[in-house]
Amino acid sequence: MKKIYIAAAIAAIAFTGCKTTEANYRAAYEIAKQKQENADEDGPAAKLQQFAAPKETVADGITLMMHTEPVGFIADGGATRETLLKYNVVVGRFRQLFNARQMRARLIAAGYDNACVVSTRDAGYYVIAETCATAAEAAKGIERVKTDTSLSLRTPLPYILRPAHLAR
Repeated sequence: MKKIYIAAAIAAIAFTGCKTTEANYRAAYEIAKQKQENADEDGPAAKLQQFAAPKETVADGITLMMHTEPVGFIADGGATRETLLKYNVVVGRFRQLFNARQMRARLIAAGYDNACVVSTRDAGYYVIAETCATAAEAAKGIERVKTDTSLSLRTPLPYILRPAHLAR
């Protein structure tokens, strides 16, 4: 009988001794936030982020925020090597394919019939609202999505994605 009481006491201590609290989560969050703020701005992650950011580019006399990157085509993404044109209006970038497909479905419902999803080398997905053959069409596409109140875009969106195989 004494062994049962000892076992119960040990179990009680084990179950109550390691409770996760909001204070623990907050402390961990604050530590992570501080580490991020103190990160070296010239570190490899920062350099990679700068490389991937869209840059102001002049195409056919029109200045556009543009990024050039190799892209891949996914099943049910709505784009193929033949249908994707030189200038593509990006309105979303996701790590999860499910989220990218959901945004594409919302775009199609909102009247963006050529909306599509393409993949990147780093397992990311771009959601494209419009694909255009000329820089002038791309500028109009950028203005269309900027003024569309049904879209909630965060900086640096929208911008133009130029597939690497079409950048020549």
